[in-house]
Amino acid sequence: MNDNLIPDLYKEVKFKDQKISYRAGIQVGASNFVLLINDVPVAQNFEEAGGTFNTSAPINDMILKSGKQHFKLILYPGFKNNVPLTALSENVLAKITIEGLKYEGEGVKTIVEPFTILEIGENGKAFTEKGKPTAIYEGTFDAKVPYDLTAWSKSKDLRKEDSATLEKEVLAFYQQYINIVKNKDAGALAKLVYKKEKNYAQALFLDQEGTQNQWDSYLELIKDPTLVMEPVEKYKMNFYANGRLVTLERIDYPNIGEPALRSESKEDGRAVVGFYFCQLHKPEGSNTLELIH
Repeated sequence: MNDNLIPDLYKEVKFKDQKISYRAGIQVGASNFVLLINDVPVAQNFEEAGGTFNTSAPINDMILKSGKQHFKLILYPGFKNNVPLTALSENVLAKITIEGLKYEGEGVKTIVEPFTILEIGENGKAFTEKGKPTAIYEGTFDAKVPYDLTAWSKSKDLRKEDSATLEKEVLAFYQQYINIVKNKDAGALAKLVYKKEKNYAQALFLDQEGTQNQWDSYLELIKDPTLVMEPVEKYKMNFYANGRLVTLERIDYPNIGEPALRSESKEDGRAVVGFYFCQLHKPEGSNTLELIH
């Protein structure tokens, strides 16, 4: 097995002279949320009610080609004393912006100035969903990228398959992943994640250091003598990318929405929980699940 299968992916990255890194600026106050780009989760927060969540998240790996990109923001009531509230507050606010950057060495150049795609509350449009259990806001924005990735765009709509059978297939894939880690099989791990990492390397225009860092993060799984893969439990099977992606996500507080594929390791005597995004698809013409995102 080629030990450089993942580190060498930088050699296949095209359009490096046209690279652009789109990011979503996310500000959500007085509610929990999930933000999706092209029906793939970008960021989420499920915590105690109150306060404002702020972050900036890369979104290139949700953008498969240039053109109109779809976004969806789903708002949920927060939690109080570990118990979910049933209604959205009147104080909800949300602002989502998009910008395009180019990272050059230690510097950053703005290619696309930040623009707002959604603003609710305060200076945006009034929040009118007070008292409801959820609120959904959708729309589109334009993004221009030099690549055109097939990825999951032509994959099967897994929502049309028998749910019980599909769940067994997903669980079998997860168990395969767990066994590879337990057996410390670097070669099998590289093959398992190859297509996912190939798409990611192109979408993020990774250089040699970038693809090596990606592989190093996987190697930590099999090199850490304290790491133990946890049982896949307390989960729900969820579909994304209009049914083309399937994954298992936790449903227990405070792990709601997190990947069900998890590990526990020791660091300075403390227990450290890790989780691993595992979104699967069945490519066009295939009935076998593969890791793609």
